[in-house]
Amino acid sequence: MDLDDLSNSVVDAIDAGNYDQAEKLCQKLLSEYPEVFDGHERLAMLREAQGRFQEAVDHYKKVLEMMKHNPDNVDEDTIQYITERRDQAHARAKA
Repeated sequence: MDLDDLSNSVVDAIDAGNYDQAEKLCQKLLSEYPEVFDGHERLAMLREAQGRFQEAVDHYKKVLEMMKHNPDNVDEDTIQYITERRDQAHARAKA
């Protein structure tokens, strides 16, 4: 399974409420594509769906850190989107 298919399958599993499968797919993403931020972004999405907001924040921070170290492959809109998601998860963690 290529990166896009694997990444999209995580979203599908989350949307279907199949969190165990989403977890396995996230771990596969992290294992097979460690240099790409998709694994941490998808884990953040999963943690949000599970109500584990502080863990989501931590994964969004990892995504932003990876983006900072590889700015040539990231556009400003993506950075803004991830920053907003991090801030929303942070607000929900504090609620």
